[in-house]
Amino acid sequence: MTGRSSRDTRAKAPGARAPLAAPAGAGARRRERHRQETRDEILQTARQIVIEQGAGHLTVREIARRTDFTPSALYRYFEGGRQEILLALTHGSVEVLDGYLARLRGSPSPAERIVAMAAAYLRFAREHPQEEKLLFDSVTAMEPLDLAQPDESFLASEGVFRLLETAVREGIADGTFRVADKDVMVVIVSTWVYVHGLVAVERLRDLHGGVSGDRLRGLIRAYVNGLGSDWAGARRAGKTT
Repeated sequence: MTGRSSRDTRAKAPGARAPLAAPAGAGARRRERHRQETRDEILQTARQIVIEQGAGHLTVREIARRTDFTPSALYRYFEGGRQEILLALTHGSVEVLDGYLARLRGSPSPAERIVAMAAAYLRFAREHPQEEKLLFDSVTAMEPLDLAQPDESFLASEGVFRLLETAVREGIADGTFRVADKDVMVVIVSTWVYVHGLVAVERLRDLHGGVSGDRLRGLIRAYVNGLGSDWAGARRAGKTT
């Protein structure tokens, strides 16, 4: 028939194939890939801000200023805004640090395990100074609620805080450490702050002699040995003076 369209003719021609439909779920996978790429772009911008100016200067508005997004658009990728972005940055740095801690999980003594973990953190800081800065700045910039309910990067079964907590609790159980249960988190945070202080001191070694190598490990061991003192007794003595 002459009134039939060329499209109809092609459709009924012998051997002609219908257009291939996209595989089920392919569109969803493309959207998810695009979403992850966009999140990575946002995090890369946030990372640069923290490295250049510190986490205190990290805001959704500043990220938007450096990218092609509006502040409201950024919230579509990070609903929690600044705090969720800080947690994501921290998670990335913790993954790098975790590689340094992986070999320490079988250390026998809780005290020596903490010393080894601290030494590993020092190596991490020397070899990845930007990651160490991101980790410390991001955590210290978080609001108290975020630290009270840290995400899986800290408390996962193989996370850095969990490893330290396990060593402290094992030391309490075998009598090495005289720390009350309510003080465990204080010990964990204090240990990290102490080791970070040693990192800062080490960075001054070229100017002021600094402390490095075996002396650093000795300082860490002295701190860990102090966990064997009677904290509760010290507090009681302080009240009577």
